[in-house]
Amino acid sequence: MKPGTVQGAQSFSRSMTVLQLVADHAGGPTVADLARQLDLTRPTLYRILASLEAEGLIRQMADRRYGLGSRLIGLAHRALAQQDIRALAHDPLLALRDETGETVHLAIRNLDEMVYIDKVESPELVRMASTVGTRVPFHTSSVGKAFLAALPEGEAADLVRRLELSPVTGRTVTDPDQLLGRVQAARGAGYSSDEEENETGIVCYGAAIRDSAGRPVASVSVSVPDFRLKSDRSVYWKPLLRQVGSISRSLGYR
Repeated sequence: MKPGTVQGAQSFSRSMTVLQLVADHAGGPTVADLARQLDLTRPTLYRILASLEAEGLIRQMADRRYGLGSRLIGLAHRALAQQDIRALAHDPLLALRDETGETVHLAIRNLDEMVYIDKVESPELVRMASTVGTRVPFHTSSVGKAFLAALPEGEAADLVRRLELSPVTGRTVTDPDQLLGRVQAARGAGYSSDEEENETGIVCYGAAIRDSAGRPVASVSVSVPDFRLKSDRSVYWKPLLRQVGSISRSLGYR
């Protein structure tokens, strides 16, 4: 696709330019300051400012100057958390693998799915066939359901309603109400499970990593071949919760 052919690209570019000028101005720019730096009509500039203010990205102060909005603080914290999450999680992931003897995954949200960004292999000969970069659906995976369970209920429900709940195995949950029931159960337990819903013969337990605001930034899972499952499933989810709690605390979650 050629530059400039994306619908809305010019409008988005203009908004980002205005946002950057607000960020770069030491005392906060006025409308007149912005107008002098931009090749925009006043009505266009006012529309952009109103849109950015409505989204909480900028705010107009008492002296009529513009400053950055509070929403950017949360976005910045989440971006920083995601950038650092692999490094922060690495030692806890190793400890979780060593304690359970099973493969451990770290996944983050990518739009309407999850993507593995790290994997620590089980020392056993039979392992889960996955790689870093593998994308997995929210509704079939323990990492996805754990992430949903850590979202506010209304936000999770809205996301579930727009997902395409396609079957991956014969055990995949494809009914939105049933899926929301599973998510609610995971919310109460603190962890989720995938009972061969994403890959036949593989059972997974997942839990979400939270940032200082309590928002999920990633999920961790333990994946176990069904023939190796121990009768006491807490040997998987208890150390999972312990290590995920440790990572969350390092991000400021209390």
